[in-house]
Parts: sequence; structure tokens; C-alpha cells
Amino acid sequence: MNVSPEYITFVVDQLAPLGGAQTRRMFGCVALFQSGRMFALVDGDAQVYIKADEQNRARFIAAGFAPFTYVTTRRSGGQQAVALVEDNDEFLRWAREGLAAAARAPVKKPRKTARNDRATVKTNDKKQL
Repeated sequence: MNVSPEYITFVVDQLAPLGGAQTRRMFGCVALFQSGRMFALVDGDAQVYIKADEQNRARFIAAGFAPFTYVTTRRSGGQQAVALVEDNDEFLRWAREGLAAAARAPVKKPRKTARNDRATVKTNDKKQL
């Protein structure tokens, strides 16, 4: 099931007090980003998964949000904490936790791309006097 564009618009509107969010389709879901860092994911069932890390995971669990484990194509896999909240103030509080976790995450280096050999050919042209 695909999440509706209207629901994504609603979620992004709810995040406006935090500076908003940009969206990108990934993993069959919609990822939410701020300043280029992913902090949440909305799945096809319209559930919102907010990023957790070692510093805030215990707060998510204490609030009753069970850890969400997913399998990725990377060897390391990954864990996120589940947070689907009806109250907007509470949603913003948990979204702040996700933004903080995203800010603490190491910045990934951009992927290297194959160079076009023709564009990098060096010439040894010398001007004659």
C-alpha cells in the first residue's frame, strides 16, 4: 500500500514549527529529511518511524514505542524506534528527538562516481616560440 500524498503533506505541515521537512521516496516509503539528514520514515500504512540512537532510544522505549528493526541491503542493517503520535505537541517533541539523533549521526561521504575517461584526457601540447 502506498501512503497518500495528502497524508505526507499533513505530516510535513505538522513539522512546520521545527523548520519543516523535505521528502524523498525510499524503500517503498517516504523519508523525511531536514538539512539533508533523514530523521523519520512514513510507511505505506501511514505509520511514522522516527530515528533513534543510543542517546534517545531509552526515552522512546520508556514512552512505549517499541524498536522497529528492518533489513536493508547493507551488511549492517539498522534499527529505528517507532513513533506514531496523535497529539501534535507530542509528535513535535518526538520529531525533535529524531532530528537530534540525525544531527548526531556521522555525515556520509558522497558516493564516488565513475569518471568519463574522455573528459580527463591530459594533453602535452607545448606552444612553439
